[in-house]
Amino acid sequence: METTSATTHREPPRNGLYFAGGIVFLALAKAKHVLRGYSTPKPFALSETDRCIDYDLKVANELLGHLGTYGGTIENAHVLELGPGSDLGVGLYLLSQGAASYTAFDRNELAARVPAEFYTRLGERLGIPVSMDRVHYVARQDFDVAAALPPASVDIVLSNAAFEHFDDVERTVHQLSQVVKPGGKIAAVIDLQTHSRWIRDKDPNNIYRYPRWLYRLFYAPGQPNRVRPAEYRRFFERAGWCDVTVRTSTRFDPRGRSVHDDFRGCESLDACSIVLCATRTLTGGARP
Repeated sequence: METTSATTHREPPRNGLYFAGGIVFLALAKAKHVLRGYSTPKPFALSETDRCIDYDLKVANELLGHLGTYGGTIENAHVLELGPGSDLGVGLYLLSQGAASYTAFDRNELAARVPAEFYTRLGERLGIPVSMDRVHYVARQDFDVAAALPPASVDIVLSNAAFEHFDDVERTVHQLSQVVKPGGKIAAVIDLQTHSRWIRDKDPNNIYRYPRWLYRLFYAPGQPNRVRPAEYRRFFERAGWCDVTVRTSTRFDPRGRSVHDDFRGCESLDACSIVLCATRTLTGGARP
């Protein structure tokens, strides 16, 4: 596994406190979903227009950087973004940078509620008129990519902090194998940390402290799935992808922190996030 730049977190380990605190945050996250549903993936409101645009442009440029390092390009490409979140700013920027078309696929129809003023402001920032002519937005509760898109219709897949929310990652990867053309590429940033903000800062791998049965008690759609880097690699290789690379992009110091036996001995427990890149095999068939 390759390693890139890292950010170090160092907090004195307080395992008992963090174990109990994590349970509280898991319960709060589930209660929030029951009461309000899944509202926004960003830590700030869409009404903060310029802040949201800054975030979209940062994400888009980082994904393009990862794709470029891997040898891919969006020039004249049909691009699929998995998990666009609260708006389609990333895709509109990609179109301005040469993509032929942009499809956004999500479980929740969050981007359907974006005010027109947001895209007007985005166009002003980009210095071009914003048009939805080459944009296709699909939201399905079953998250069935293969049922939503034509076979072999996608050249490039991009995703930022979405794979960790998929309920069945292996199923999704196999579906991508159906809709991505042979030779197509993926670049995905995957967040491996707990997502509750206070405990995330204090104890980044808090979600790995719990046995599977306890963690599932607090399940709500979008809960981090705790899939590890080696599993992502295996899923893609089994589904007919090659040249799979997994790079740690940010890490923390895990010394003195406990994890449940289910995860003890797992690789890269110090990884906060990874970048996964892969190429769809030219033969088109999934490997056994």
